[in-house]
Amino acid sequence: MTAVPRPWLPVVAVIVSVALWSTTYGLSAIVLVTASPAVLSELRLVLAVPLMLVLVAVLRPRHGITALLRTLRRPRTVVLALTGVALFYLPSNLGLVLSTAGTASLMSASLPVLTALIAWWLIREKPTARVLAGLALTTVGIVVASAGAVRFGLGAVLLVAGLASYALYTVLLRKPAPSVALPVGETAEPPTDAVVLATATAIWGAVLLLPWFAWEVATGAAAWPSGGPGWVSILFLSLIVTGPTMALYNYGAERVPAAFAGTATGAVPALGYAFAVALGEPVEGVKVLGGALAIVGILLAAVPARARRLPPAPPADPRREAVPHREGAVT
Repeated sequence: MTAVPRPWLPVVAVIVSVALWSTTYGLSAIVLVTASPAVLSELRLVLAVPLMLVLVAVLRPRHGITALLRTLRRPRTVVLALTGVALFYLPSNLGLVLSTAGTASLMSASLPVLTALIAWWLIREKPTARVLAGLALTTVGIVVASAGAVRFGLGAVLLVAGLASYALYTVLLRKPAPSVALPVGETAEPPTDAVVLATATAIWGAVLLLPWFAWEVATGAAAWPSGGPGWVSILFLSLIVTGPTMALYNYGAERVPAAFAGTATGAVPALGYAFAVALGEPVEGVKVLGGALAIVGILLAAVPARARRLPPAPPADPRREAVPHREGAVT
């Protein structure tokens, strides 16, 4: 029986990922009260990887471990771990230490813009007028929501650097691997599963962050979380936000336009403010207005476009042996 396509599933996956990621700033700030930035970054991954390995074994019992080992050997996985984990966690956590939560929220408004620009340059993905309108509305909303709580300086620069790296990661998830000609009798490798790719990326991310962690330990700057709130926050960041959420985002980001994935992440500050209010932070009208504008922008960018009718593809030439190979695609 042919599976019924569900084009809305990738959009839902991205939105759920964004909702979970909206807790990151608040929870990281709680951990950083007692822990150092490198310890927070490395601990998130070290605690998340065992759970992700269990998910691979349970959800993909037939081929999961084999696929994971194969994915770990791919250079593309290392690049994704570098851009989406190491070069995102390192400057972002340092930026949170040197800056404020309000500044982090404002800087996050640059992520949709950075993602759309990089996608336009790298994979020629020109955003539609609807996506551009949603991106602009989201950016305005985040700026409004963050008004009056901004501290510019090195922390802001580090936050933007981390966001630029994550924007590149989002675009690379969409960028197909080049076609390769396979020897006669060989078949292309199966596409990478979202759970497998997320696990491999987390493993490589932990490896790439080890020198920073080792430097903190060697210089005496390393500090571990202490107290119930710190450990509860790090466990939630590791077991919910880092692991399963990364798999959800990988699944969605490979199937939706990069501009939409970047625009959706622009809702993180707005949803993060709602999370802060739920924890007891007083409600401010200007932040509510900004958050509402951002959410409307996300919904505008998420409206699916009408599919254009394409002419039928020409018959395949049996003399050609080249087989398209999308190394990071998800089934």
